[in-house]
Amino acid sequence: MARVLVIGDIHAPVTHPGYLSFCKEMYKDWSCDKVVFVGDVVDFSAISFHANNPECPGPMDEYKLAHEKVQEWYRVFKEATVTLGNHDARLVRLAESVNIPSKFLRNYGEIWDTPGWDWVNSAVIDGVYYCHGHGKGGGKTPAFNLAQSMGMSVVMGHYHSVAGVRWFASPLSRYFGLDCGCGIDDKAFAFAYAKESPKKSLLGVGIVLEGMYAYWEPFPCGKGESYHRSNIEGAK
Repeated sequence: MARVLVIGDIHAPVTHPGYLSFCKEMYKDWSCDKVVFVGDVVDFSAISFHANNPECPGPMDEYKLAHEKVQEWYRVFKEATVTLGNHDARLVRLAESVNIPSKFLRNYGEIWDTPGWDWVNSAVIDGVYYCHGHGKGGGKTPAFNLAQSMGMSVVMGHYHSVAGVRWFASPLSRYFGLDCGCGIDDKAFAFAYAKESPKKSLLGVGIVLEGMYAYWEPFPCGKGESYHRSNIEGAK
């Protein structure tokens, strides 16, 4: 039975500058022995079906920046499960749109130099279903909605402004839906489109113990908190 640290969408290279340190702290504090990234490890704003922000770097420059950030995470978490997000899959989706078969593309572990990471569409650990969550509905409690339809506990990312745990119990079973929020930097170029949105990202991590207990730990990055940008060297 595993003690799982669930890391929200990091969208490298536009991750909050203190999020990695926070994840290391949570892994230690909760005595975790397994790590799951719930998708969108990379952003790939330059490779998209949408119009690109002219302030963003081009595809090769963004790849170099993202690769550098992914390697920072890989040095800390040498083994992990990664459930593929819609941003991670942009390379494949774009290739498919011009009839390039996936066999002509490198796998994700090779692209990001992460041989110890298992890149999968979804995973089941101790009876809990982990996925990114795109294409699986939404609402105020996306993970719980999917858990109800599947009849099992679910952990999801994708929805940056949704986080927390909701439970259901019947005479025969008890299960939860855990929305992980994310670990992004809302001030980064890639999220300029949401600058005026009243709903801001909820940053934090999920903790799942032995498939039975679920928690959400908020990332203390607000004004006056330990991981506020003013306390992080080099953060603007």
